[in-house]
Amino acid sequence: MKRLLVVFILIGVIAYLGINHSPFVQDRLLALGVQKAASAPERSIDGIRVYVCGSASPLPAPGRAQACLAVVTPDHYFVVDAGSGSANNLGLAGLPSHKLDGVLLTHFHSDHIVDLPSINVQSWASGHQGPLKVYGPAGVKQVVNGFNSAMALDREYRTAHHGADFMPIDWGVMEAVEFASGTSQSFGDLTITSFAAAHHPIEPAVSYRFDYRGRSVVITGDTIVNDELRAQTKDVDLLFSDALSPPIIGALQAATADAGRSRLSKILGDIQTYHASTESVIALTTENNIGLTALYHLVPGPRNVVMEAVFTRGFDDKLTLTEDGMWFNLPSNSELIEFY
Repeated sequence: MKRLLVVFILIGVIAYLGINHSPFVQDRLLALGVQKAASAPERSIDGIRVYVCGSASPLPAPGRAQACLAVVTPDHYFVVDAGSGSANNLGLAGLPSHKLDGVLLTHFHSDHIVDLPSINVQSWASGHQGPLKVYGPAGVKQVVNGFNSAMALDREYRTAHHGADFMPIDWGVMEAVEFASGTSQSFGDLTITSFAAAHHPIEPAVSYRFDYRGRSVVITGDTIVNDELRAQTKDVDLLFSDALSPPIIGALQAATADAGRSRLSKILGDIQTYHASTESVIALTTENNIGLTALYHLVPGPRNVVMEAVFTRGFDDKLTLTEDGMWFNLPSNSELIEFY
């Protein structure tokens, strides 16, 4: 037994030395690794898949990008919101940027839009045919036009470098599409409905509902629980809800006030009026017979097991906290919800 252990240790030492000191070993392992990554098959199911590309709010949270969710069906792919760091997570997930049907914006707070230009460049460089569409409520044209203007030189550089045939400059200009609250758009078997969110004084702000072959997903963006959200989430399969933990924010507000950080303390007090509290989301999940509620846009993103325990008080098996990189699978015409 001791001899076998010594052999394993020697193998480990040799491998370590080879990786750190042998270009041949490094190159061989690198080639194997990138070959596997480049040829990884794209997973697909007959149903809806949702990827968490950003689970945080503007409050800093290690390992979490700001608000972003990707919704994928066999024939369509949309991104909802584009907070800071989300473009990187989308790239790491290997999602098909060239097939991106559009980005849906819930509202125009910075933590929901700042990575929009990066997502657009990823899509354009990946071979997206034509301009990327950006959907949202009134005001979306102003936001998109502003980003298009800011990125004008970037487009010129990239087209000059790669060639107009490879990256046509006009295809790098995003196209704004106003998607008014209370309306729906269909993309084959996928129907997307925009409805009003309660995020006063930000108006308009919207949430989105996705329906596909007997499965349903609601993504709130920033909101409090109100009658419109109750109506749209009745018996829904999966709800991604904005969520604020009053005990954590209350403790942070008191601590920052005691430390003389009056501006941050005021902000922590203000934000409690326009985000859904964990208690209200728990109640909504029970009252509306929601299959599963996944909390994202976490205010704040838990930094340790204590904060996570506080955030999840009152949870049952119908509620979960999200983390960046999670997947949720909903097969068609089923009640199954798989997440990992």
